[in-house]
This record gives sequence, C-alpha cells and structure tokens, in this order.
Amino acid sequence: MNYDDQNENYNKLQLSLYLLPVLGTILALMDVLIASAQKNHQRPSPKRKTINLSLKLGLTWIIMYSGLWLGSSVANDIFALRLLYLNGLFTTGYFFACGYFLWRIWHRKL
Repeated sequence: MNYDDQNENYNKLQLSLYLLPVLGTILALMDVLIASAQKNHQRPSPKRKTINLSLKLGLTWIIMYSGLWLGSSVANDIFALRLLYLNGLFTTGYFFACGYFLWRIWHRKL
C-alpha cells in the first residue's frame, strides 16, 4: 500500500465520521462552528458536501423525531401508536440513508 492509498483511505475515514448516525451530525455541526469561528471557509469540496449532507439528514431526522414523539405524547392511544410507528420508520430510514452514503463514500461514488 503506497502513500496515495493511505491518504485516500484517511480521507474516506474522515468523511465517514460525518455520516455516522446521530454522532456524525454533532461532529459536522462542531466542524461548521469551528470553521466559522476561525473564518476558515476554504474547505475541500467533498468535505463541505459531506458535512452539508450530514447536517441536512441529521437535523431533518431530529425535527421529525421530536415532532412525532411530542405528537404521540399528547394524542390518544391508537393515534399515538401510529405516530410512534411512523417515528420508527423515519428513524430506520435515517439509519439506512446514512449507511447508503457511507457505502457510496467507500466505493468512490460520493
């Protein structure tokens, strides 16, 4: 394994950290806040694209999760069960989407 392969694997690993479910969103948000505090907006394009994707996925999931959870806590029993089931479907979809994008990174398609 030469230096280029090691560097490429390191870059893929770094991008993969941003796409981990839940934890990757926190890491992406920290990176955005640190970059804006340092006024360092010159990030490589694949990294910026991955961070934006992670933030979009994570924030959409957390808004849907909290909204459906709050809705189920104030609804009657049957409707609450349906909302919790829908919440589980969205959560499963979020985890599968993160896994799909991780797969794309490691197969050079993202």
